[in-house]
Amino acid sequence: MDYVSNQSRSLLYFSVVCVASVMGLLTIWVLPNTIALRHVFIGTGFISAIVVIVKTRFFKGRGLAELTPLIMFSLIFVWALVHYLLFSLNPELELQELKSIWLRALAGSFIAIGLSISLRINTFLRPYFFISLFVVSAINLGAYLYLSYKSGAFILPADFVTAFVFKKIEAAFFGVIAISIGCANLIYLILPRFEKKDTYLVLFWFFGIFIAVVSSVVANTKNGVAVALGLCLLLAFTLIVRALINKTQSNLSVFIITFFVLLILFFGWKAHSKFASQGWGTLLEDATISSQLDRHNFWRYNGQHWYKVVGETFPKNSLGINVAGNTYERVAWATQGINLIAEYPLGYGSINRSFVGMLNHANVRQELESQTHSGWIDFGLAYGLPGLVILFTTFIFIAFKGIFSRSQFGSMGAWLIFGFVPFGLVAEICYKHNFEILIFFIAFSAASVIGIRGIKSANRNHKDYLAS
Repeated sequence: MDYVSNQSRSLLYFSVVCVASVMGLLTIWVLPNTIALRHVFIGTGFISAIVVIVKTRFFKGRGLAELTPLIMFSLIFVWALVHYLLFSLNPELELQELKSIWLRALAGSFIAIGLSISLRINTFLRPYFFISLFVVSAINLGAYLYLSYKSGAFILPADFVTAFVFKKIEAAFFGVIAISIGCANLIYLILPRFEKKDTYLVLFWFFGIFIAVVSSVVANTKNGVAVALGLCLLLAFTLIVRALINKTQSNLSVFIITFFVLLILFFGWKAHSKFASQGWGTLLEDATISSQLDRHNFWRYNGQHWYKVVGETFPKNSLGINVAGNTYERVAWATQGINLIAEYPLGYGSINRSFVGMLNHANVRQELESQTHSGWIDFGLAYGLPGLVILFTTFIFIAFKGIFSRSQFGSMGAWLIFGFVPFGLVAEICYKHNFEILIFFIAFSAASVIGIRGIKSANRNHKDYLAS
């Protein structure tokens, strides 16, 4: 086997354990009642990652400028601790989360750094990680096909969501992660010159992206489909622009590949728009109406409790029909969340109860049980404007460093940020285990835009990264 020539056996062993632990996490992270198994994978992954980081001397001899993405990322944890000590509005709850979700997120961050190193110094490990990115999407799609088979016909996405264990956000979140990494690898393979020997690799990523898009469609998730197809559109635009600029002989191949990307985009949108819940056609008007909190009170309750609102009817748009319920909730809650951030710019101090907790602290009448459905607003409610500044500054450094690195892993880091930023606007990715997953992949991105030194790569050539 083509291993790194100057690796010790122990480094190789711990690299394998680190990747295997991540594969386990990616498989069970979204499954209910798996917290004990999750702790096992986190424990083995953390120990192996520490060994990998130490043995490769990843941080040795690097300047602050080179480590800026990871330094900024680490400030997220520093601010969480400072917030608890000085600014918490619910110290008991915040301490509980520091010892649970934040501790797991911290361990996951070290695992992510170890993962990035392990994959770059061991070519043969990469296929396992790449395939595991699509496990959740494949399970979700497989469950849909199985339930459709049992019912004797393809079931509607709206019916499937209530019949399977995954929530819409989970299928959408892992779809965005997989598609982001898939787009990065397609660009790495195709540009600046597409080589025929890479055809099967391109097909692998196309198939993976297709599975992730279809999984989001059957999960009936507007935010997941919108961001997934947005990433496909960005991929197509990037391929076209780069091909026109480079003027290489591979332009025909690039345009053919771009055509297939656009096919995925077209059919994905058509399928989703046919079966999705109402709201796309009147989205902008519905959003405008929903943001007018002083004109209606349904936002103070979850949908199943709207009967408690008396003396008014549900908001209607200019067509005389009710504003789409999912649009109403998300926009109204986001509006209220932004108002609370402006009023309490240092935040409440809880990942899982930031919205409801802050509403209660501000004495806002409501009977809600959820977050705002916008991860960045939820995080702003939890850790205020300083937390948001740290988070988005981290994103900026990762994206710019990743784009200009022109490396496979640097590109993956940048594209993950391209997926997270819009998805976090419309999805609850700063809530429970979703927050752990988010922090894990931010850490992976921050580490991946930093080059590897002192250890030879197991690559036989610069694109031979999926062959064992």
